[in-house]
Amino acid sequence: MKHRIIVIMGMLTLASFGVSAQKVTPAADPKSVSADTLAKPLLRVLKKVAIGGTIRTRYNATFNKHIDIDGLQHSNLNDKFADNAFTIPNARLYVAGDISEKLDVYVRVNFGDFKGTPTSKVLEYAYATYHLNPYLNVRMGVFRPNFGREDDVATDFLKSFDFSNQYTAFDENGWMNYQMGLSIMGQVKAGDIPIKYFAGVFNGNRRNNFTDDDNGKQFPARVEVDFSKNLQVGINGGLGKEYGASISAWGADVNFERQLSHRLHLEVESEFKQGNNQSLFFSQDIAGTSVSNYMMRGAYILPSVMYKVNSKEVKGFEASFKYEYFDPNFKRDGNVRQQYVPMVGVDFAEQYALRLQFGVVMDRYDHNIENTTQYNSNRFLTQLQIRF
Repeated sequence: MKHRIIVIMGMLTLASFGVSAQKVTPAADPKSVSADTLAKPLLRVLKKVAIGGTIRTRYNATFNKHIDIDGLQHSNLNDKFADNAFTIPNARLYVAGDISEKLDVYVRVNFGDFKGTPTSKVLEYAYATYHLNPYLNVRMGVFRPNFGREDDVATDFLKSFDFSNQYTAFDENGWMNYQMGLSIMGQVKAGDIPIKYFAGVFNGNRRNNFTDDDNGKQFPARVEVDFSKNLQVGINGGLGKEYGASISAWGADVNFERQLSHRLHLEVESEFKQGNNQSLFFSQDIAGTSVSNYMMRGAYILPSVMYKVNSKEVKGFEASFKYEYFDPNFKRDGNVRQQYVPMVGVDFAEQYALRLQFGVVMDRYDHNIENTTQYNSNRFLTQLQIRF
């Protein structure tokens, strides 16, 4: 425990040193400050302010009887549920700006989370980054720990309809997605090969609680190596404790890109992860078991092809196919989930600013469990993305 405290104190010292190293700008004469500036203190502090967002609307419909749009099976024929519906999974708004040449802030909220229980969910990002130099940067707040390739891909640029199922599971266990903590990151070179690194300490209880309810912390780390402009390899590893139980996780990912012609672009994403499923362990609370017996693992591959058109009306067409294997508890009674997601899309603006997608989500389990989402299903979906 002592060495973890030393690591945390060292990171905090770096962060405080970075902030104190800023140049102090003399305060403006109060008499010269306009009433408009006083009414907008944010604009007085932030420089190069950027405001933007994303709206994603989706239509879901199931092909199976007695299964709702979330994949939940209903054995009671009298249950009331929807097997088709329009939803808004994302309605995001962000504000980003520079406080100084070295310090910037980023805040993002997702109003789409109001569709469920919004408590402590609407806020997605709220962090500050201090850039000491290209080799060392410090970030603190709520952000993604960079524990896999998907943490580095914005929702706006997903090739499929959503993140992988393993991403959701490692999010629930504190390793990925929006977590509260501190991280250091940077880029170095080994000859001509760029290498990025990320290392941090996080509460490990997702963004649901602004105050931690457990003294245990999680220490994830990642290294990315760009062997060429077409090939990137990432390796992840993490250790931690939750309610006194030791936990760990690791993984690797490979991303390959190639320009097949001046119009045709190929990309293949693949990833594998394995680690403790402590969220399942603590939720079941079975006597005589330990967290070491609760292990999850998953892998996916996602090839996609983009064909550029560059006309006034249409910029390109894209086709992708994701296959994923995920077992939430392979040491005990895991129920393997295999998912197949073919999708096609049309881009009406550059960089997915206006995109329309169609696809089918096919889930297959080792065994069906009534009245749960662990049930074979087929869903059709279409979604429209508008980024501004």
